[in-house]
Amino acid sequence: MKNLKLGISALALTVASTVFAQTTTNPWLIGVGAHGVNHVAAGGNAGDVLSSAFGGNGGGVYTMNNYTITPPLSKLTVARNLGKALVLDWQTSVGNVDNKRFGMDKEFMLMTGLGLQWKIAGLWNENSWFDPYVRVGANYLRHDYTGLTFPRTVDGVYYGAYNGDGDLTGKANHFALATGLGTNLWFTDNFGIGIQGDYVSTPGDKSSVPNFWQASASLLFRFGNADRDGDGIPDKDDLCPDTPGLPEFQGCPDTDGDGVPDNLDECPTVPGPVENNGCPWPDTDGDGIPDHLDKCPTVPGPAENDGCPWPDTDGDGIPDHLDKCPTVPGLPEYDGCPKPKTQTAVEATAALKDIYFDFDKATIKAESNPKLDEAARIIKTDGGTYLVEGQTDKVGNPNYNLNLSRRRAAAVVSALEQRGVPNTALKSRGVGSAKAQVPASASNAERQQDRKVVVEAIEDANTWNAMPKKDFSDEPVKKTTKKRK
Repeated sequence: MKNLKLGISALALTVASTVFAQTTTNPWLIGVGAHGVNHVAAGGNAGDVLSSAFGGNGGGVYTMNNYTITPPLSKLTVARNLGKALVLDWQTSVGNVDNKRFGMDKEFMLMTGLGLQWKIAGLWNENSWFDPYVRVGANYLRHDYTGLTFPRTVDGVYYGAYNGDGDLTGKANHFALATGLGTNLWFTDNFGIGIQGDYVSTPGDKSSVPNFWQASASLLFRFGNADRDGDGIPDKDDLCPDTPGLPEFQGCPDTDGDGVPDNLDECPTVPGPVENNGCPWPDTDGDGIPDHLDKCPTVPGPAENDGCPWPDTDGDGIPDHLDKCPTVPGLPEYDGCPKPKTQTAVEATAALKDIYFDFDKATIKAESNPKLDEAARIIKTDGGTYLVEGQTDKVGNPNYNLNLSRRRAAAVVSALEQRGVPNTALKSRGVGSAKAQVPASASNAERQQDRKVVVEAIEDANTWNAMPKKDFSDEPVKKTTKKRK
């Protein structure tokens, strides 16, 4: 009885020292309850443990007569969460316990030690009402076996030198390893019940005589600093205790995510800089540059020009700093410069490719009208002065070819002028076969590339003025005997 009183005093001292040592930023748990000890269902090795536990060797874990049940307040648990799934605990069990397995009368027992719980619910919801766990603990066990000797007979069963390992005569203090399962059932945030089952072994002893199964039930109380908004920051440290917030802002939220907590943010729903109390700087012209940095706050402009628009002297939509011809309207594809007249000539030449004439004449066939329309459109759009040059292949009389190319070039000029090209913009010239590249012996299809009309841009005024409108007179040209297509 004296030993039992000492054990209860030890429990009270443990509670007091732990409560007053608790921190204010981590959740704590205290459990008080009763436990029962079953030596009968414990065996000497893994096979014996399973056999005894589930009915062999005189009874199992679920046989109530095998248990010595202690009164309430004989089991104390103090625990602290280390994380969502890990708990460190200190469990102490006391009571007068017998060893029914070997017919030993009740002796004072004290088991106390540290354990780790792995909380399964911490994987999905650490605040779940159903809170199962796996536990492993290391303990000091006081249970006096100095009066237990072998050989002995219990309920007709003879025990010699136990397992050949000798006896526990004189052994009262043990190192005990507890492994088991448990669950907490929470009725409120702070109150619940706990149920736990352990197998307690004494790996440091040469005998399994002290080994036992233990079952316990406890009332559980969780406590710690209040956290009304549930943001993990205790109310005493939370500047916004009724609104979930962030640790970096001492528990206050930052609704607009601008780095200024709502309690200091004059515009809590609109992002803004700290230096403007969380409100955005005004941007009158909407160019993305706040007015206090914008040198032209009422006119949109790029950041690289301090919010002012780039000048565009020629009004072609290309700012002067990118315009290679800033005083003359131009096109983006030519870096702000006008389209080169040489390019116009190339496009007009392409439009007039494979233009068709009546056989051996300078009369243009009607099927060539779309080509003439396109060439006229290009020249009228771009302006400038152009020389239309007729060319032939090397087959036939050179003089005849020359005269034919002159007349056909003039016919093209006339057709373009009829389509609105200014009379002052075009002149004609024929060169016959002088520029032909394909030999006369080549096929007709191959020589086709030498039979063409070429447009050339003449940008020098003196050169242009020195040229006649056409390079032949209108008198009939005497034909040679060989005819051309």
